[in-house]
Amino acid sequence: MLLAAAGAGAVVIALTRPSGGGGSANATAATSAGTPAAGGHASASPTGPAHRHHGAASGHADTDSSLVNAALHRSSFVTAGIPRHRVMALTFDDGPGPYTPAIVRTLVRTNTPATFFIVGQSLTDFSSALESELRHGFDIGDHTENHAWLIHLDESGQLAQIRDAASRLERLGAPAPRLFRPPYGAFDTTTLALLHRMRMFMVLWSIDPGDWRRPGAGAIVSGVLSHAQPGAVVILHDAGGDRSQTVAALPAIINGLRRRHYDLVTVPRLLALDPPPRHQQAPHLSGV
Repeated sequence: MLLAAAGAGAVVIALTRPSGGGGSANATAATSAGTPAAGGHASASPTGPAHRHHGAASGHADTDSSLVNAALHRSSFVTAGIPRHRVMALTFDDGPGPYTPAIVRTLVRTNTPATFFIVGQSLTDFSSALESELRHGFDIGDHTENHAWLIHLDESGQLAQIRDAASRLERLGAPAPRLFRPPYGAFDTTTLALLHRMRMFMVLWSIDPGDWRRPGAGAIVSGVLSHAQPGAVVILHDAGGDRSQTVAALPAIINGLRRRHYDLVTVPRLLALDPPPRHQQAPHLSGV
């Protein structure tokens, strides 16, 4: 069920769900704001999860930061990009967790770029998974310190949620995160003001197969493939509960998108190829 914002200035895109699962924006409720490899397959370019030495990883982070800076000149957030190229971005929320290594192995085996949005407190027990994501060149974003409902927090509380997760990431060797995804897709004008001040870009999504509900691997695959379109951002979850169905569905999602000639890219790369519209309004929902 979609929830409307309560209180002045609040903008909420969320689905009600059990605590600890992945919050999800409705694919139709929030409308958005290099050349793809031949045949739609991800290449072993800097957008792919190739093994990188320190210097290459630093250059990759610098490139991504430049792409985010360019996107910020157009908008403060993306739901889906302008469909200029046949590209899509796979994103994973709520990790790292026990299922993250299996997801990383599938992405590496298939040479598939992806972006992970990290919950800071999860790094206490699963920092090795973050190290693996960094080692294989995946992009990392901030998903708050403990998956908080930001709209229930004042400015100092929201800042602490964003900053504490970012600090953990940096202490473990990640670049200072430039991408941010609000838990449950819930944000308000305070959130946007903080992100503007911190030069961070908010990443929402346009395809949600509801994997956190555990509808079955087949339903997760169908939920992605049936809504595939250029510029789409897919939300999946690598933690926050039993993610065995997501692990099982991922190879078929990747293969299905490539058979449809989509090139899978990181969020920064998608922002460059299919950028968000200029001067877009933040999504607003009314009713329940």
